[in-house]
Amino acid sequence: MKYIYDGSFEGLFTAIFEAYSVIENVNFSTESEQVNFFEDIHTRTDLEKYERVKKSIIEKFSKRFFNELVIIYHSDNLKKADVIAKCVKGVYVHGIKYLNSVNEEAVLYRKILKNFGSENHDYKGLLRFREIQDGFLFAEFTPHNDILKFITPHFLRRMPNEKFVIYDVRRNTAAFCVEGKCEFMEVEQIAAEDSEREKFFKSAWQKFYSTVGIDERRNTKLMVSNMPKKYWKYLPEKGIRKE
Repeated sequence: MKYIYDGSFEGLFTAIFEAYSVIENVNFSTESEQVNFFEDIHTRTDLEKYERVKKSIIEKFSKRFFNELVIIYHSDNLKKADVIAKCVKGVYVHGIKYLNSVNEEAVLYRKILKNFGSENHDYKGLLRFREIQDGFLFAEFTPHNDILKFITPHFLRRMPNEKFVIYDVRRNTAAFCVEGKCEFMEVEQIAAEDSEREKFFKSAWQKFYSTVGIDERRNTKLMVSNMPKKYWKYLPEKGIRKE
């Protein structure tokens, strides 16, 4: 049996509330996935039920546990809804120690958090900004997990007086930040054009990178070890090779 929700975090918590007594025996799916309209149970998002579950989790366990559930919801793991639901039930039945158990969902819970945290940490150091029109700094990336709202505060602290945009190409969402204030939006595409100053410095950097590199000492394996290829797409120096 499946409980179908609208894909929102609030909708998932509503489904957990309604399926609590049978969580061990059901799966959770979004409306966009293949469903059986005659056997599956469709839940309508109820903000009151969502708030009750949220409040109970924070009061009985911790705000940290709730925040971890939010992180898992923003991961790209296909089993995340079941992991969240079954770990919530497991913690209520066995206590917070359940999360460190060898139970399948608890193991996956920890794995997802580790993967999400690793990608989030990496992009804080590897995200590359370039100057575009109107004096904005622009960074585009294609993360596996939905980390946009998690990395943006880091750059707001680092660049409080700048105008910048961080664009998640995979999800068509962007953070527009101006002097410490930020707004998240869904966008179809962003027509970013390098400023003349950006073009000059990008060209200079590519020439420098190409000049100092020694082909005979190129160690691609080490380069990939230090920075996996998935992070290379938006690095201007990675698109050139010495002739």
